[in-house]
Amino acid sequence: MFKYKRNIKKARLSIAPLLDMIFILLIFFVVSTTFSRLPGVNINRPDATVSDKLPPNNLIVGITTNGGFYVNKRLYTLDQLKDKVSIKALKNKNLNVVILADEDSAIKHSVAVMDLCRQLDINNISIAEEIKK
Repeated sequence: MFKYKRNIKKARLSIAPLLDMIFILLIFFVVSTTFSRLPGVNINRPDATVSDKLPPNNLIVGITTNGGFYVNKRLYTLDQLKDKVSIKALKNKNLNVVILADEDSAIKHSVAVMDLCRQLDINNISIAEEIKK
């Protein structure tokens, strides 16, 4: 009699939506990741005309206008900073200390950090600045 033939389609996996989702996640993580290793406070750096790249093994010490010392978003007193820097210096013999001082901070705070580094036999001390454009 009458035979009805059904068209059966095989199920297939479409990866186009999966690739779209992977690219969206990739963009999200790239945008949300912070590539900067700044000390964690907003600091207005003084202007300079020439700048060098930061060395890979460095410790960035931020100095605020009121003389607060910051390393990795944590506030330290000068004595606590000395302990922190000495521990880092023991772990890394070629430690570079980068001083990131606010342009309105007193120079005595920067000098105190440089003196602290000299006491710990750290000779690689730099002062970060803002590049003029």
